[in-house]
Order: sequence, then C-alpha cells, then structure tokens
Amino acid sequence: MRLTSALYPVLLACLVVVAGCGNPSADQAALVSTGPATAEPAHEPAAMPVPGAPSVLQAAIDASRNLPKPTPAPSSAAAAPGSRAGGGGGGGGGGAATGRAGRTANTEVTFYGAFDNDPPGSAAIAYPVKHSEAGGTGTYADPITFAADPDYMAVGTLVYYAPLRKYFVMEDLCAPCQDEYQANRHPHIDFYTGGFDSGVTACQASLTPSGLVAVEVSPPPGRAVDTTPLYSNGRCISG
Repeated sequence: MRLTSALYPVLLACLVVVAGCGNPSADQAALVSTGPATAEPAHEPAAMPVPGAPSVLQAAIDASRNLPKPTPAPSSAAAAPGSRAGGGGGGGGGGAATGRAGRTANTEVTFYGAFDNDPPGSAAIAYPVKHSEAGGTGTYADPITFAADPDYMAVGTLVYYAPLRKYFVMEDLCAPCQDEYQANRHPHIDFYTGGFDSGVTACQASLTPSGLVAVEVSPPPGRAVDTTPLYSNGRCISG
C-alpha cells in the first residue's frame, strides 16, 4: 500500500527511535554487561628479603659456634698434687710408702741381744728366714730379727716400728712371749738389738716402752727408715 507523503516524517522519526533503542552505545553496553564496579580487596605486599641479612638457620649455626666449649673431665690417671710416680724398692730413706698400709697390732715390746740370748753370747735363731743368725739393718729389704710366739706372729711376719723407724722380721722364738701368749693371749714381741757385752742390757731397758704400743703388721715398702744400729760398740741408739 502506498503511504501518503504526510506520513513520511512520522515514519522517519519512529525509525530513528527504533534504531537508537536496538543499538545501544558502547558505554551503555559496558554498563549493562559488567554491572556496577566493585572494589578489589587490598593485599599487603609480600615481605622481601633484605640483601645481606642471615637466614634463621644460618643465625642458629653461627650462635652454636660461639657456645662455650665443655671443660674435659680430669683423667683418673692424673697424679694428685704432691704425689710422685713410682715407689721405693727395698726400704731406705724417708720416701712415701708405696703400697697399702698394714694392720695395726697393739703389743708389748721388749728387746734382747746376743748377751742374753739362748744360748748366751750367740746370735742363733730358731727360724731362719732372712738371715742365718740374728741381725739386719732395719730396711724393708733387710729387716732386723725379732722373736715372738709363732702362734701370735707367724714366722716370716714383717712389722714396722715407727718410734725407731725400722722394719723387723719374725725369725726367732721368745720363751717369755710364748708363755704369756699361751697363758692368756697376752701379745708380746722381742726386738733384737745386737750387742755381745753386758752394756746392751741398759740399752734394752732404755728402749723398752711401758704398756702396749702399736706396730704395723705387713707394712708396705717406703716407710721412713733409720739404719743406725740399735746398739754398737757400747753405744745405744737412744744415747
């Protein structure tokens, strides 16, 4: 149908409107497709390592190197202050004892010599151990003879008598000592002084202590020793 020319302007306006509604602008399309803009959550920037700063592991290793070093325990083999290595051999001088101390025996101590020996005027002994006859110098290797009851002091027993600083060895029989020990277990030993003259009896009396005194039985070597004879040429060690 052919339109009248009067309708042309109206129809043209409608076409413009329809064209505008059906083809939105780019800005309008963006708003429709994306909707309202939303703010992105803020993120803190990651910490960046500082150049030259040590790591935690490296710091721990460095700290361990600076810890104080442990003090080593003292060796059990170390010598005690004032001690000396080694030890004396056959007795002598004033060196320290080199073994375990012996036991202490409290006993009566007397002295005898060749002058009052049996038989009188002889140095004969009943039990030769270190010597063939009574004698000795008083060292550990060469102890002086003493007499006793063998039931009280076994033959060959070594003793040390500190007042005289001498070692003695049991190798003779003392009759009075035996009588006393067998009767009532009274302890008694008799040290040999030497001496073939009557002057020895006074020396023996001066050396004899009163009551029971201590002797060390089975002493170690190294005790202080004085090798001066107890009696010699009319002279007593205490004189």
